[in-house]
Amino acid sequence: MIIPIEKKVCSWSLMVAFSILLALITLSVQAKLQYRVTILVDGSYPPYSYLENGKLTGIYVDLVYQAAKLIDDKYSVELQAVPWKRGLAALENGDGFALLPPYKHIKRRPYIWPYSVPLQEEVVVAFCNRGASLHDIEESDTNAQPLNVGINAGYVILDETLEKAIMQGKIRLWENKDTYSNVLKLSKNRIDCYVNDRLSTLHGIENVKFLHPELDLSNIVEDREVLRRTAHIGYVKDSINKFPYKHDFIKQMDEALLIVLARKNAQTVHQ
Repeated sequence: MIIPIEKKVCSWSLMVAFSILLALITLSVQAKLQYRVTILVDGSYPPYSYLENGKLTGIYVDLVYQAAKLIDDKYSVELQAVPWKRGLAALENGDGFALLPPYKHIKRRPYIWPYSVPLQEEVVVAFCNRGASLHDIEESDTNAQPLNVGINAGYVILDETLEKAIMQGKIRLWENKDTYSNVLKLSKNRIDCYVNDRLSTLHGIENVKFLHPELDLSNIVEDREVLRRTAHIGYVKDSINKFPYKHDFIKQMDEALLIVLARKNAQTVHQ
């Protein structure tokens, strides 16, 4: 049977058209393909990142969620609350991709690199009970009773003066679960001082006042500024095979964060 040339051309044209359509559909699907990216978040760091009625919220959480909306054509970003030390361990083991919101400690945490653009500068201060102070700790007597100083577990927030005082036995350092735990111990005189971000500590003091109205917190005063650091998203240093989208995601997230931060700053100026 001889097929007319017109029918052959028509069949060939249909095949070509179908192939082109299939290719376009494939490209469209690929263009809409999303990577699911999980960022581990300190769940006990109010007002920056914390759980409220089971929901993760806070200043940094809002910033990252807003930025994530700008890149959701390619990345589906999930923020997962974890204890801080568990989040650090996940990056150290190469199991986690990113963590919010570490300060830059390149030598102490070599497993984190790079860091995102700065989210905000934090002011780390010491709050102490009246009668205790870290102001002149470098000049204090090494034979005196050491001061009990609390910090959040896994935090690296002491300056050289306080680190040296620990080595000299002038300070006994206690790592407690979170801000609430430290403020509670401070209010009950179980520790003399507590070192953390100023806003987070003030938030913790108000929380303890609300939950424990029987406690007198008037004895707690801000003692001294320890240091200033910027907070970031920190990314696992290696594991590129496990997270092949790493470099592109960091680039896109940084660009999105800068847009969100610029909007936030513009709103602040006009208020």
